[in-house]
This record gives sequence, structure tokens and C-alpha cells, in this order.
Amino acid sequence: MIAAIGLGVLQIVVVVSLALAGPDDATHRAPIGISAPPVVASTVLKIIDAEPGRPVVARAIATAAAARASVQDGSVVAAVVVDLSSETDILYIASARGTWLNSAVERQVSAIEGPLGRRVEVRDLVPARAGDAGARGVFAIVGVLVILAFAVPIVVTWLRGPVAPTFGLGVLRLAVVSGSSGALGLVAAMVAAGRYGGDVPGWWLIGTLTVLAGATTTMALQSLFGVVGIGIASTVFVLAAAPLVRVGSPLLLPEPWAFITPWLPHGAALDAGINQAYFGGGNLLPPMLVLLAWTALSVLTMVVSRRERTRDHIESPALALG
Repeated sequence: MIAAIGLGVLQIVVVVSLALAGPDDATHRAPIGISAPPVVASTVLKIIDAEPGRPVVARAIATAAAARASVQDGSVVAAVVVDLSSETDILYIASARGTWLNSAVERQVSAIEGPLGRRVEVRDLVPARAGDAGARGVFAIVGVLVILAFAVPIVVTWLRGPVAPTFGLGVLRLAVVSGSSGALGLVAAMVAAGRYGGDVPGWWLIGTLTVLAGATTTMALQSLFGVVGIGIASTVFVLAAAPLVRVGSPLLLPEPWAFITPWLPHGAALDAGINQAYFGGGNLLPPMLVLLAWTALSVLTMVVSRRERTRDHIESPALALG
């Protein structure tokens, strides 16, 4: 009963947050690069650091070529190149990240440089593919993977119950879920590689880890709360992912969503997918580590939960909550 009440409160909190979570006019700690003479770069960085709410986080980049490369490989969402021989600075962006994000960054850079007597010219280095504004194709692929990650353990629960009765059957259950994740990840990889190009193994790794992280997290919650864990998982994976459908980038979400989302499986999967689709897969390690961490922590939770149930002679977590 307590678990059900807590779940209901959690669902209400998330739903209310989603109702208020429209795209902000400003980003939240969006990484940008500044290429300028040292004195100018230092001044601009101090102005940016003093901005209330830290809408952008800037770092100095030595050359204009390095600034362009940092946008092209996804290290930053935008880069400003200052040329003192002109009154106009160049703002390099990647339109593949979405109109709202780029517009917000452009407004913020213009607001910073305007008082300095500088104008901003925008140049797009990573345009979105035709019909894929804001990387909506990646959103769709990741969205399907998140739903599958939630569905796989539901099917297992329907067939075999919320938890395995023995340790050996628990290992077998985890092996089945891992194999299913790999198979579903391969199908998603074929679709993604056909649409965006790139290597199938890279997409396969993203797809497999996305499903595996979501599925094992759901299983871990079931090991703690029984069938109620499915409801908690739906809150984490379905409701918490909904704001991204509206705004297109975690950087535009209001706090605390802007900070939390990249650390959740769906946020990490989206980051990895966009990097693979448009930025050459050069920054896949951080989101992949997030997905691996969720998987490892979930498996550890299942092991510890089983040990505690065995010690207390509890057959099912549902009995402990009755």
C-alpha cells in the first residue's frame, strides 16, 4: 500500500512538471567555444561566467579551425570566432541540433556581444538531413528503443513472474533479456545505419545498451518492489522522457530536468544517437558509460535484493510490501 501511494505521488509530481516543462528561452549550461585573441577571450569568458543561471559554459579555443572542428565533432553546441579586423564575429552552429536550441544560443551570444559593439553572423556547419529537422529520426529510434526496454521485462514478468524463484533462473532471465536487447539493438542499428549512414556496429552498441539499461533497471525495480516496480519504471522511462518530445534538447529544459536528463537512460541514449548520426560518433564514451552504469547498478541491485530476500526467507518482494 505504501509503495502504491508513493508511486502515485511520484507520477503526479512528474506529470505536473511535464505540464510546466516547455522550452525555455535560454539554454542551461550549453557548452560553447570562444576563439579570440587572449585578452578578448578572457574578457568574454568573464562576462559569460557572470551571466545569471549560467545559460552557456564557454571555453577558449586556440584557433578558428579548432573552433569549427569542435562544432563538427559535437564537443560544443556552438563556437564564436572573433576577428578584430572586422566588427562582425562568426557564430558556428549545427542546425542538426534543432532550431530552438540554435536560436536560444544565437540570442545569448548576441546579448553578450552586443554591448561590446560586435555583430554576429551565423554559419551552419552540420545541417540536418532533409526531413530530419532537430534530428527527429534519432528521437524516433531512441523512443522505440526506450519503449522496448520497458516492454521486454514486462513480457518476461507476464510469462515468469516479477522475480525468478532461484539464482540460476535469475541468471537465465538476465541472459534472455541480454540476448533480446542485442537482437532488438541489431534491428534498430540496421534502420539507423540505413537512414544516417555510419557503421552498423556503432549503432548496434547504442541500441543494445539502451534496451539493456532500461530492461535491467525495470527488473531491478521489480526485485525491490514486485510488480509495482513496473509502474516506477514507467515513471522513469516514459513520463520523464516526455519533455524531450516537446523541446528537442535537454539543454532547453527547465531545471532540474536540464541537469537530470543526460544522466537518465533515455537522455544518454539520445545523446549517443545524435552523436552517431551527425557528429561522427566521436563523443560516444560519456553516454555509453551512463548506460553501462545503469546496467551494472541494476544487476548489483538484483543480486543484493535476492540475497536479502533469501536471508529473510521472503519468496517475492510483493510479500514484503503487503
